[in-house]
Amino acid sequence: MYELGAADAERGEFNPFYYQHYYYYRLGYDSVRRRRSWRTPVSIALFVMGGILLVTVVVWFVGRLGPAVVAQPMVTPQTTVAVATPSPIPPTPSPLPSPTTEPTPTPPTLQVGGRAVIVNVGNAALRLRSAPGLTARVVALIPAGREVILREGPVDADGYTWWRVEVGSVSGWCAVATPDGTLFLEPHVP
Repeated sequence: MYELGAADAERGEFNPFYYQHYYYYRLGYDSVRRRRSWRTPVSIALFVMGGILLVTVVVWFVGRLGPAVVAQPMVTPQTTVAVATPSPIPPTPSPLPSPTTEPTPTPPTLQVGGRAVIVNVGNAALRLRSAPGLTARVVALIPAGREVILREGPVDADGYTWWRVEVGSVSGWCAVATPDGTLFLEPHVP
């Protein structure tokens, strides 16, 4: 029956009764039809287009890796043999200098007698008060970028840290930073 199914498929004839009732007829008929289906122009065109697509994807992927990865020559490891030659005089060990480590500079801090710069006030000015605290009278306004001399501090009052500073002939207390950490006084680095 297999041969009959294969022969019918070769001739292009189809027997629906045999195909439905005889297993081996169906196997022979289908095997020939599958082999012949690859010979159609559409199947060949699809096969060629798939190959072209595969080659294009491979070329694109290799191009993405870069020429340095693809064009690396294969390097074979070489072994070197060291031949020891006897020396008539043994070398004398030379004393190695001890490594010197430089101390890391400490970051500048606010200290009495030091200098600081007014920062982070924008277009406003930093209030200089007669005493540490928010209720003390304002004696002067200091613009951003102005350098001050630290005379006394730090003192904690009203949730702020205060320093007494001097600007020209005016002296007063100003806050170092806001409660959330925005600095108003930054140590001056000469």
